Amino acid sequence: MITKPMADVDRSLRETLSSGASRILNVAAITRQLEETAGAAGNAPPDRLLFGHRGLNRVVFIKRPKEFAPPPSSPLVTSAEIIDNGKLRTISLDSHNRVEKGDIATVVYVPYDTDDIAGGGTSFDLDGRGRIQALFDATGFDSRADSDGVRRDLRLLDLIVDLPSLDPFLLKDRVALEEMTVPGAYFSISEEEFQDIKRYILGKFRPITERVVDPAAPNAAELSERFIMKLWEASDLDYLKPITDAFRVDPAQAGEIYYSWKGVTYYEYQYKRGQKQLLGFADWMHGKAAPTTYVKAAEREELAAAAREVATAFARHLRNSSEILRIYNQGYEDLFVRGGDARPFIEFLRDSATLFWDIAASISALNHGVAVWRQRTRHAEDGRLTAEELKPLLDILGRVIV
Repeated sequence: MITKPMADVDRSLRETLSSGASRILNVAAITRQLEETAGAAGNAPPDRLLFGHRGLNRVVFIKRPKEFAPPPSSPLVTSAEIIDNGKLRTISLDSHNRVEKGDIATVVYVPYDTDDIAGGGTSFDLDGRGRIQALFDATGFDSRADSDGVRRDLRLLDLIVDLPSLDPFLLKDRVALEEMTVPGAYFSISEEEFQDIKRYILGKFRPITERVVDPAAPNAAELSERFIMKLWEASDLDYLKPITDAFRVDPAQAGEIYYSWKGVTYYEYQYKRGQKQLLGFADWMHGKAAPTTYVKAAEREELAAAAREVATAFARHLRNSSEILRIYNQGYEDLFVRGGDARPFIEFLRDSATLFWDIAASISALNHGVAVWRQRTRHAEDGRLTAEELKPLLDILGRVIV
């Protein structure tokens, strides 16, 4: 694998690094901060960082859609011919191409200078062919070495690849489930927020215990809590066999399905919590994404066209997120709230892995766009910008809301 300049991967790198978006894990910056804090206190550099290998602690991980990947829930229109009463008819078949696991790349960016991370560097796809050589060439990490430290670092790299985004909650949760010890600084989420999200997800899991735990049992409460935590961990599949059987889940896919259900529920939490900011951005696009200064008609139309493209992409992601959550909640409420048909929820579970990656792609794009917009307009009066300020912002938004 040949590494390439980061500009080929993300031309808005500086904005992306400073936005705090869930597509970024800036290991290099966090490592430098930990080392500087230790030095300022007169202490030795920290023994434990994210990775055991020093070079891996000098990189940035970035999630981005692959070039060939479809936009989330992009329409797919095909046609077919049928015989109807002896006559040939052509019918249209509308469906959707959803973002799946293979559509999201995990990019490793290795800066030339960790004191100026956005100043330039090389990059390669962590999930691409030749990653073993690329890791060695760029960081000095030899994944072929036989040691516990190397195996741990490889497992952590695989964990990063296997996530649809680099959201702090998802990272911290998976690292905890793998029983890895990692400094909390690498996850920009407080313990209070993590537990709040966990309570929300466990609350959605709770009704399922009514199908596997006898409420008349003397230890029903204890059994319910144990079952919910097993579902949270999604690793003891023998213990979870009752719901695997009840919901006709393929045992070979059960772990991935239960984790994906948790993931979709997490993004439901994110979607609800971010409503105010999403609406704020939508209002800005609708009424304030126009220059405050005089510009010629041709330039004004160019800016308006760029704004329309951003608004269209934003609306597509918003609509996709809403649609996935509608599918989820319709099945969930039919079964667990109204006590009705289980089939819609079973269908959701079967599709949950794809829906998890698809909603992650949409909400990551929305949050990334909102973060960049807030950063660029935070000092602007009423959020309005001059043409010189608006043009680069719309250009960046057009690249990150994808």
